[in-house]
Amino acid sequence: MTKDCALAGLRLGYGMASAEIITNLKKVCPPWNVNAAAQKAGLVCLCHPSYLAESEKKIKASKEYLRQGFAGLGFRVLPSETNFFLLKVKKAADFRSALLKHGLMVRDCTSFGLPQYVRIAPRTQSECERLLAVAAELKSKSEIYPA
Repeated sequence: MTKDCALAGLRLGYGMASAEIITNLKKVCPPWNVNAAAQKAGLVCLCHPSYLAESEKKIKASKEYLRQGFAGLGFRVLPSETNFFLLKVKKAADFRSALLKHGLMVRDCTSFGLPQYVRIAPRTQSECERLLAVAAELKSKSEIYPA
Protein backbone atom coordinates (compact mmCIF):
# COMPACT_ATOMS: atom_id res chain seq x y z
CA MET A 1 0.00 0.00 0.00
CA THR A 2 2.89 2.35 0.66
CA LYS A 3 3.84 2.44 -3.02
CA ASP A 4 0.47 1.77 -4.69
CA CYS A 5 -1.40 4.38 -2.69
CA ALA A 6 1.46 6.91 -2.68
CA LEU A 7 1.87 6.69 1.10
CA ALA A 8 5.65 7.06 1.11
CA GLY A 9 7.17 7.01 4.56
CA LEU A 10 4.21 5.33 6.24
CA ARG A 11 5.38 1.75 5.66
CA LEU A 12 2.09 0.03 5.22
CA GLY A 13 1.39 -3.18 3.39
CA TYR A 14 0.01 -6.65 3.70
CA GLY A 15 1.15 -10.19 3.09
CA MET A 16 -0.58 -13.32 1.93
CA ALA A 17 1.01 -16.70 2.59
CA SER A 18 0.42 -20.13 4.06
CA ALA A 19 -0.37 -20.37 7.77
CA GLU A 20 3.11 -21.80 8.41
CA ILE A 21 4.85 -18.84 6.79
CA ILE A 22 2.64 -16.32 8.59
CA THR A 23 3.39 -18.04 11.92
CA ASN A 24 7.14 -17.76 11.23
CA LEU A 25 6.81 -14.11 10.16
CA LYS A 26 4.99 -13.27 13.40
CA LYS A 27 7.96 -14.64 15.34
CA VAL A 28 10.29 -12.00 13.89
CA CYS A 29 7.84 -9.15 13.35
CA PRO A 30 8.43 -6.15 15.65
CA PRO A 31 5.53 -5.62 18.07
CA TRP A 32 4.80 -2.09 16.77
CA ASN A 33 5.67 -2.47 13.10
CA VAL A 34 2.82 -0.27 11.84
CA ASN A 35 1.98 3.03 13.52
CA ALA A 36 -1.43 4.61 14.02
CA ALA A 37 -0.93 7.21 11.27
CA ALA A 38 -0.14 4.50 8.71
CA GLN A 39 -3.14 2.44 9.82
CA LYS A 40 -5.47 5.44 9.54
CA ALA A 41 -4.13 6.33 6.08
CA GLY A 42 -4.58 2.71 4.99
CA LEU A 43 -8.17 2.65 6.21
CA VAL A 44 -8.96 5.88 4.39
CA CYS A 45 -7.52 4.42 1.17
CA LEU A 46 -9.50 1.21 1.59
CA CYS A 47 -12.72 3.18 2.16
CA HIS A 48 -12.19 5.05 -1.12
CA PRO A 49 -11.53 2.38 -3.77
CA SER A 50 -11.22 4.96 -6.56
CA TYR A 51 -8.20 6.45 -4.77
CA LEU A 52 -5.98 3.52 -5.76
CA ALA A 53 -6.93 3.84 -9.44
CA GLU A 54 -6.39 7.62 -9.34
CA SER A 55 -3.03 7.18 -7.59
CA GLU A 56 -1.86 4.57 -10.09
CA LYS A 57 -2.78 6.83 -13.00
CA LYS A 58 -0.93 9.84 -11.53
CA ILE A 59 2.12 7.77 -10.56
CA LYS A 60 2.40 6.20 -14.02
CA ALA A 61 2.08 9.58 -15.72
CA SER A 62 4.70 11.17 -13.47
CA LYS A 63 7.05 8.23 -13.88
CA GLU A 64 6.78 8.37 -17.66
CA TYR A 65 7.29 12.14 -17.68
CA LEU A 66 10.48 11.71 -15.64
CA ARG A 67 11.69 8.76 -17.73
CA GLN A 68 11.27 10.70 -20.96
CA GLY A 69 12.77 13.85 -19.45
CA PHE A 70 15.92 12.14 -18.22
CA ALA A 71 16.28 10.20 -21.48
CA GLY A 72 15.99 13.52 -23.33
CA LEU A 73 18.86 14.87 -21.22
CA GLY A 74 21.02 11.93 -22.31
CA PHE A 75 20.72 9.75 -19.22
CA ARG A 76 20.29 5.98 -19.44
CA VAL A 77 16.97 5.05 -17.85
CA LEU A 78 16.51 1.39 -16.97
CA PRO A 79 13.12 -0.20 -17.75
CA SER A 80 10.97 -0.79 -14.69
CA GLU A 81 7.57 -2.22 -13.84
CA THR A 82 7.67 -0.63 -10.38
CA ASN A 83 6.65 2.88 -9.28
CA PHE A 84 10.27 4.00 -9.58
CA PHE A 85 13.17 3.50 -11.97
CA LEU A 86 16.94 3.44 -11.92
CA LEU A 87 18.95 6.14 -13.62
CA LYS A 88 22.57 5.53 -14.63
CA VAL A 89 24.92 8.32 -13.62
CA LYS A 90 28.70 8.71 -13.41
CA LYS A 91 28.76 8.40 -9.59
CA ALA A 92 25.56 8.06 -7.57
CA ALA A 93 26.90 9.78 -4.45
CA ASP A 94 27.98 12.86 -6.44
CA PHE A 95 24.69 13.02 -8.34
CA ARG A 96 22.69 12.80 -5.13
CA SER A 97 24.88 15.39 -3.41
CA ALA A 98 24.51 17.87 -6.27
CA LEU A 99 20.72 17.52 -6.19
CA LEU A 100 20.61 17.82 -2.39
CA LYS A 101 22.19 21.28 -2.68
CA HIS A 102 19.01 22.24 -4.54
CA GLY A 103 16.68 20.60 -2.01
CA LEU A 104 16.03 17.54 -4.17
CA MET A 105 16.47 13.99 -2.95
CA VAL A 106 17.04 10.79 -4.89
CA ARG A 107 18.12 7.37 -3.61
CA ASP A 108 21.81 6.57 -4.02
CA CYS A 109 21.91 2.86 -4.90
CA THR A 110 25.56 2.35 -3.93
CA SER A 111 24.47 0.42 -0.81
CA PHE A 112 22.71 -2.02 -3.14
CA GLY A 113 25.97 -2.60 -5.04
CA LEU A 114 25.01 -0.15 -7.80
CA PRO A 115 27.37 2.84 -7.41
CA GLN A 116 26.44 4.27 -10.82
CA TYR A 117 22.68 4.30 -10.22
CA VAL A 118 20.15 6.40 -8.39
CA ARG A 119 16.51 5.56 -7.83
CA ILE A 120 14.03 8.10 -9.12
CA ALA A 121 10.48 8.09 -7.78
CA PRO A 122 7.48 9.93 -9.24
CA ARG A 123 6.56 13.26 -7.77
CA THR A 124 3.90 15.88 -8.36
CA GLN A 125 4.05 17.49 -11.79
CA SER A 126 5.69 20.66 -10.49
CA GLU A 127 8.28 18.65 -8.54
CA CYS A 128 9.04 16.55 -11.63
CA GLU A 129 9.54 19.70 -13.68
CA ARG A 130 11.85 21.14 -11.03
CA LEU A 131 13.92 17.93 -10.79
CA LEU A 132 14.42 17.83 -14.55
CA ALA A 133 15.21 21.56 -14.71
CA VAL A 134 17.84 21.27 -11.97
CA ALA A 135 19.33 18.15 -13.59
CA ALA A 136 19.55 20.01 -16.92
CA GLU A 137 21.13 23.05 -15.23
CA LEU A 138 23.70 20.95 -13.39
CA LYS A 139 24.47 18.97 -16.53
CA SER A 140 25.07 22.19 -18.49
CA LYS A 141 27.54 23.32 -15.82
CA SER A 142 29.20 19.89 -15.91
CA GLU A 143 28.40 19.36 -12.22
CA ILE A 144 26.57 16.16 -13.08
CA TYR A 145 26.33 14.33 -16.32
CA PRO A 146 25.10 11.07 -17.73
CA ALA A 147 27.35 8.05 -17.42
